[in-house]
Amino acid sequence: MDVEAIQQGLAAATSTVTGLRGYPNLPGSINPPVAAPYEFELTYHQAFGGLSSAMFTVGVFASLGDTDAGRKALVGYLAPSGTGSVPAAIEADKTLGGACKTLVVRRARGAYRLYEIGGTNYLGALLDVEVWA
Repeated sequence: MDVEAIQQGLAAATSTVTGLRGYPNLPGSINPPVAAPYEFELTYHQAFGGLSSAMFTVGVFASLGDTDAGRKALVGYLAPSGTGSVPAAIEADKTLGGACKTLVVRRARGAYRLYEIGGTNYLGALLDVEVWA
């Protein structure tokens, strides 16, 4: 499994959402709105032939400066479909340009929580993206 290629694919996919900056890794400081892989877990030997999977957690972060605007932005980013939907953008190419066999966005969690990045709090949510390679 090429983790870096998958992270690049996630960044490219999330960058297709108008106004959202997609990064392959969470930078030390951000200028929201931003989406980036937050962490990942690997599962090995799921089938004969060596199929493996990973659960990537993609953070979606909005400004806390205007909490109401940040909440509204997150609702749009977490929608299951539409041009502003991060899950729809990620699932538009389930191979992430050939970086994996397939993927699915499983769930959103932690919506409206505060996430500290580089000493600054942001309003955010986490998307669990299961990837098979």
